[in-house]
Amino acid sequence: MSTLSNSLIKNYTNIVDTDALSDIEILVGKIPNTEIFRLHSYILKVCSPYFRNLLSNEQQIKIENNIIRINIPNISVKIFKIIIKYIYVNNFKPENYDFKTNAELLIAADELSLNNLSNFIENYLLKKEELLKQNFVFVLQDITNELNRFVRLSYFCNESFRNDPLIIFKAKDFTLIKQEVLIRYLDIIQHCARPIDIWDKIIEWANAQSNGITSNITKLIIQPFISFINFKEISRLDFYLKVRSFENIFDDKLYIEILEHYSFNDFQIVNHIDSQIINLKEASFIANRIRITKRQRREVIYNFNLLVRGSRDGFSEKVFHEYCDDKGPTITIIHVKNSNEILGGFNPFNWESWKSNKGFIETEESFIFSLDRNNLENSIFSKVVDNKNAIYNSPDYGPCFGGEKSDIELFRREKYGRCVMTSYEKEIRQDEKFFEVDEYEVFQVSKII
Repeated sequence: MSTLSNSLIKNYTNIVDTDALSDIEILVGKIPNTEIFRLHSYILKVCSPYFRNLLSNEQQIKIENNIIRINIPNISVKIFKIIIKYIYVNNFKPENYDFKTNAELLIAADELSLNNLSNFIENYLLKKEELLKQNFVFVLQDITNELNRFVRLSYFCNESFRNDPLIIFKAKDFTLIKQEVLIRYLDIIQHCARPIDIWDKIIEWANAQSNGITSNITKLIIQPFISFINFKEISRLDFYLKVRSFENIFDDKLYIEILEHYSFNDFQIVNHIDSQIINLKEASFIANRIRITKRQRREVIYNFNLLVRGSRDGFSEKVFHEYCDDKGPTITIIHVKNSNEILGGFNPFNWESWKSNKGFIETEESFIFSLDRNNLENSIFSKVVDNKNAIYNSPDYGPCFGGEKSDIELFRREKYGRCVMTSYEKEIRQDEKFFEVDEYEVFQVSKII
């Protein structure tokens, strides 16, 4: 830039800064962030059709002591300062400003009919595709949707949304979207996103509207979005973990319909089981007894990991300890040969007898059981009453529950077991004679949640 040009720019800048020869006062911004700019009507009229039309209409302006006074409340002081610098000295570099500032300048330039500036900024922004996507909500609702003047930016938004409707969810400024705008686009998003993903984003958005306090999320905030979510396509686990705590935002009728779909009374608290003896429903029935015994809250889901299976690995005490020692809490399941009897027990501690003969383990959390497969409610669950002799560890036995002759004893004789009521509350088998084991399995028990 020539020395003469620099000198002119400096002179114009001094005129603005010192109010020299000003004949117009413009109150810019909204209370409390306002500022009065003392400028020159001739320069404004020459550079801006907006000012030319405004200042030629005496009904829209106020003149006091030969000073024109007007208000521009919907442009911020920060943005107006940049605009005035551009008008007076034609000096503007978009790379000197962040995305939000450039976007606000675009809107302001358009409002003031500074077409060269608005076209220049729009071209600049269109080259910043990643920034447009990160700030997609702002571009969508604050630039293109409300003004509908920026054809190329509108085209970018429409094409981006058509190619990837989830772009709204991915935007960094997603939580700033207005409710009515989000509802409008959810009509399409609901057909290409998983219902649980829509729910997660709605809760994220609602949380932001509630100042980050989840307990403040109200029915009024969430209710308009409920119809866009097919709750019956949300897994039981996701519903239990992510939706159920917001029960109060649902209409009673809808919530009952959802619960009926999930058959919540039969809610599986075991997510999977690899068993030749019991099914998933029976495993959940046993797991529920673990929850009750350990006084855990309802929202518990267990994993049953198979450690040993007799028909696959063998029925000896040696095999049992090789596969099951030091694995934490376990459930033992036994199928008595030539019968429908399913017996078992829960050990909340390690089996450790193969490495060290610890003898009896004291606990109040163990139990033994006999399942009635025809009616699970008639099954026998027997809690320990002699806590000091709850579990017996020995390298010469398989899993043993109770003292002396043991309420459940396995593999003192290979493939055989016996039940003699000793340390537990109820008898789970009337016959105290040895029985042959058709199959047995031991599962490592762990909580998922």
